Amino acid sequence: MLAMQIETPDWDRKLRQLAETPEIIRKAVTGALSDTVDDLHTRQQLEMKQVFNNPTPYIMRGLKKRYPGGKMGQGVMKAGTYFEFFPVGKSPEDIVKPHVFGGKRQQKRSERRISGLGFNPGGYTIMGSEYPKNNSGDIPGARYTQMLHQLGALSAFARQSMPKSKQKDRKGTSYYVIRRGDVPIAIGERNGASTRIMLVFARNVNYQKRYDYFGVGERQVAYSLPLHFNRIVNRYMSRM
Repeated sequence: MLAMQIETPDWDRKLRQLAETPEIIRKAVTGALSDTVDDLHTRQQLEMKQVFNNPTPYIMRGLKKRYPGGKMGQGVMKAGTYFEFFPVGKSPEDIVKPHVFGGKRQQKRSERRISGLGFNPGGYTIMGSEYPKNNSGDIPGARYTQMLHQLGALSAFARQSMPKSKQKDRKGTSYYVIRRGDVPIAIGERNGASTRIMLVFARNVNYQKRYDYFGVGERQVAYSLPLHFNRIVNRYMSRM
């Protein structure tokens, strides 16, 4: 039988020395995880740009990194990425979550206000496709507030508290309810002779899974983590 054995006496010594140095192992693991987090964050942002149609800066910035910290243990186990979540208001996680898991989402606070007017109670709203968006991908706050004022959603005190500059800027803009028969189906905006759809009412909103957040992450980690760990270990061994 033809056979060949690779003699590696120097590498055997280095590996034994490396195994006897827990601090070097800890640094190698921590360093590999940190570099992998950077790769993971970059890959997930690239995936969002492919999956979503022009994702807003608010969503892109909402994807955060969590580096390993402290000693081996919880700091290492929690390394990765996450979307910011806020208990109050619409957070990046709230926006992305339905696209990851699919199904329905919770009613937004703005939708509850519309329901309070008696329009589409318990239902949802979809922004008009031609309506201008702010940096968060939503209707600009001043326009939405004025619409609620005109449709009677806010109290007289809230109307008085609206900045006069905003009232003056949007003096020529008005809002109205579009109906099909007796059923409200949308809210329109009129400015002079031009009109456009601001919101469309919907009874149900079901999202399809289209952002494989976890699958993308697992594949990137499987590729990057051993690559970075081997690179860092080889660097330490070259110094021995």
